[in-house]
Amino acid sequence: MNTTVDHTNEAYWNLVADDYDRIFPDTIVGKVQRDAVWYELDRHFEHGMRILELNCGTGIDAVHLAKRGVRVLACDLSPRMIDHARERAHTAGLDALIDLRVLNTEKMDTLTADEPFDGALSNFSGLNCVRDIAQVADNLARLLKPGAKVLLCMVGRFSAWESVWHLAHGKPVLALRSFRRKPTSIPGRAAGLVHYPSVSDMRRMFAPKFRLRDWKGIGVAVPPSCLDPVARTVPTLVGGLATIDCHLSRLPILRSMGDCVLLQFDRLSEEF
Repeated sequence: MNTTVDHTNEAYWNLVADDYDRIFPDTIVGKVQRDAVWYELDRHFEHGMRILELNCGTGIDAVHLAKRGVRVLACDLSPRMIDHARERAHTAGLDALIDLRVLNTEKMDTLTADEPFDGALSNFSGLNCVRDIAQVADNLARLLKPGAKVLLCMVGRFSAWESVWHLAHGKPVLALRSFRRKPTSIPGRAAGLVHYPSVSDMRRMFAPKFRLRDWKGIGVAVPPSCLDPVARTVPTLVGGLATIDCHLSRLPILRSMGDCVLLQFDRLSEEF
């Protein structure tokens, strides 16, 4: 494992941790997209379950689940992100339900001493920053009970909104970056490369211990976060687009054109 890259990633996320909520979660677009993910989390993760969260950031999803009686072990490679998550959990009075740990996603094998989990999640592109997703899948297979659900929200390979926006601003490289099969860097980000695996790639890397049960687009009609300054001027329109998203998010072809894709995997039994 390249420890230099690990330290670079950690340093980057520590640097942005204090402003992270303002950059995405607290934006109009961020809230609408997160609500779409929460709808699926609430369908699959129930009161009393114990869930593993990868790259938890500032703990927004962990607190949401804990408020519903779900126990969460939430991990992130950034100590500063975990500090914010711990403060959020304490403010909400949910310390007893949320176990926060500084842990790189690719080192989940250190959790094998813990009891098996009822499910796992990774929200908003954390896995796009992981070099070896197949290893993540293998580690999850060791940590999850048979039948456990895994919900992974990742940056998609093509966002119609984002491509049009960048092309209109004379940035064709940014408009087409996710079509590249090789990992790419993000301008202005001094961290590791970002990967854009396709849904087929993810299905292959999680096989044979997981089955891709379903997937949907997140932000098909709703614009991506780069358009949030525009979205803030027309919040009612964004709300209407969110309603349209509910109808478009699972349609063939269109679902692959969202800002993100949300994949639902099932952990198969050992007799697969």
